[in-house]
Amino acid sequence: MRSPPRKSPLRHLVWILPLLALDFFIFRWLALRQGGCHLPEPEPIAEEQIAEPPPPPPPVWQRLTPPTPQQNLLTPDEPGILQPTGSGRLESAKFGSTRTGLRGGRLVPVFHEGVDIAAIQRDRKGEPTDPVYAVAAGRVAFVNSVGGKSSYGKYVVIEHPDPSLGALTKRDGSSEPATVYTLYAHLADVRFGIRPGHMVQAGDEIATLGHSSNTQPPIPAARAHLHWEVGVLLNSRYEIKHREEKLKPDFGNYHGNNLFAFDPLDFWAAHAHDPGLTLASYLAALPPACAVVLRGKYPDYFRRFPALWTGAPYDGGPLRLTLSESGAPTSGRNATAAEIAILGNRRQAVVQVFPEVLGRNGRAYIAQSGGKWQFTEKGRQWANILFY
Repeated sequence: MRSPPRKSPLRHLVWILPLLALDFFIFRWLALRQGGCHLPEPEPIAEEQIAEPPPPPPPVWQRLTPPTPQQNLLTPDEPGILQPTGSGRLESAKFGSTRTGLRGGRLVPVFHEGVDIAAIQRDRKGEPTDPVYAVAAGRVAFVNSVGGKSSYGKYVVIEHPDPSLGALTKRDGSSEPATVYTLYAHLADVRFGIRPGHMVQAGDEIATLGHSSNTQPPIPAARAHLHWEVGVLLNSRYEIKHREEKLKPDFGNYHGNNLFAFDPLDFWAAHAHDPGLTLASYLAALPPACAVVLRGKYPDYFRRFPALWTGAPYDGGPLRLTLSESGAPTSGRNATAAEIAILGNRRQAVVQVFPEVLGRNGRAYIAQSGGKWQFTEKGRQWANILFY
């Protein structure tokens, strides 16, 4: 029997090829109607977002508030704003006025580091009741709650960060901004909770105005006032020196010997003119009282306030400093060859004096002798604290 003829495997191409061609042309037609066939575009790579550094904090003095209810510190010569001493002279209430105080059992000239703000509120017994406020945000650094221990009486010191003066680099590599102090003295009492380490904001009540002091005769209630200062510590290691010498009372770094202030009324007026004021800009505009050249190690002062050092880094030789009327360094740099020649073999020398700024009280640190300006005994003590 004959086998049926075998069918060719290509017979299906007769109808498959036309279908493929039709499918091809239909696909092309649809693609053209949709604008052509495109590969999906890759998603754009997002640009790396570079975080901008945070804006610097506003100056701590931006919210400066009066230290008492007295609101007229811009017109201090008007009656009832400042509290004169028993002399009745208005100048005696101001920064840098001539004072006398007991030192080693004898009366000596004392530089008035602050301003005395009069009481404006009293109770039936005539005792002042004015609250005392922190003038700016900061940290309570020291409280003396025993009035008989100090000529300041009961007093509070607050430290305020001011990055404009630079930052202190610690051994662990971290840093903390420079700090400026404000001091509130002759207090009647200190508010509960106001103790070292406590944080305060501008306008926080810290005490009551009073007339506490260890002076003889004591300050009468009729002349009660707030002694207010703005200034800097000369040396953050002063407390060690004080204890080594077994001096009394032991107030650590916040003993009056280590506190060097600027005129608070002048600072207040400068802030009123420029609310963005920093202490660095204030000191840059402050006229110097004198310039001195000293031999010693790099001071702790400029480690804490590096913005006040100018020119090349410290080279290990003598330093040239400008000082304010109170003795606070306002700038420092390496001494020139001519200035070192003036110093000679001595440890301290005066290279320039501005008598109209130095005033009478500033001469506690330097004075004329034999027609030349020289360091006094108090000035040499100042240098010992600076270089300790």
